[in-house]
Amino acid sequence: MADTGRVSTRECASGVALIGAATEVGSATELGGVISRWIGRVIPHEGYMLAAVDPVTGVGCFLAREHGYSPAAARRLTLGDRLDGDHPFPFERLTEGPCRVGVLNTDAPGLRRNAAMRAVMADQGVGSELRVALVDAGTVWGGLVLLRSRGARPFSRAEAARAQRLGRDVVAAMRRYATGAPPEPSRLDQPPGVLVVGADETVVAATPSARAWIGELETVPARELAAPHLPMESTVWHLTQAARRPDTGALTRIPTRRGWIVLRAQPMSGEGSSAVAVTIQPATGTELLPAMALWHGLTPKERAVVDHVLEGQATKQIARRLKISPHTVNDHFKSIYRKIGVSARDELIARLLG
Repeated sequence: MADTGRVSTRECASGVALIGAATEVGSATELGGVISRWIGRVIPHEGYMLAAVDPVTGVGCFLAREHGYSPAAARRLTLGDRLDGDHPFPFERLTEGPCRVGVLNTDAPGLRRNAAMRAVMADQGVGSELRVALVDAGTVWGGLVLLRSRGARPFSRAEAARAQRLGRDVVAAMRRYATGAPPEPSRLDQPPGVLVVGADETVVAATPSARAWIGELETVPARELAAPHLPMESTVWHLTQAARRPDTGALTRIPTRRGWIVLRAQPMSGEGSSAVAVTIQPATGTELLPAMALWHGLTPKERAVVDHVLEGQATKQIARRLKISPHTVNDHFKSIYRKIGVSARDELIARLLG
């Protein structure tokens, strides 16, 4: 029977279970494992990489992987894919749809990377890669990569269609995880961390507090974090890549167990300088709100209400500004409280302003 692309009742129930499980996880690594096991029941795979992006800036937000490409190989493939104008399935193209899924094979017939990138896949023991652009309601939330080893059966068209169908549930699970973080600036009691990343993409200098902030991301093993030279964390690497593009800095907001942090990257000035400076610190309310509004599903009008609240405006003032009744403003407040998980205006302000 042909795969119709429609979501079955069983898949719908399974998706609800996945979203519920995402509520219980305590880290992005745990979330990745839950999603991998869930999707593995219908699309078997041996390795995976799950990457979320800041829904406002599109810069990497959190990452989970298991038995996937090594960090070094993933970076080579990412850079190679960007430089390869003939790449059949760049994530940027997949996000534009309507097909959000692509399959790349090392040896099997079909669309493939160029020879150099296939060599990287082969060196990592990968024979087939299924990549899914995670897009929902017009917003890009990240990407999922599933891997099978060389010699294993390549991913099929039916599996690709199934992956596209299930992508919305993966997004919902990611959003449930992100909205489980306290809707407030991080409470980590450390000065802002600063990293200097050189042209060779290694950390050439760092403040003492930078290690604690990198530890908050929970993506670097403790033994590596304690090494004399601070390793290049994957989210930081993606941020520095964004900052190296012309005429741009880069910013991403990341949920953690102690609240939200913000990472910024800017190219350093000076003749011949090719380094990038990265700062890591608690996200202020005004920094956090644009991304948090999307993660929590605030409507544009609800977002506008919160903006005015942070400016200290009373309900009647907000009503005049938005040209709605005070009663409607109060209805928006109720919806905002429910979505963000607070009980009153004062709590909302205290959370966002720290």
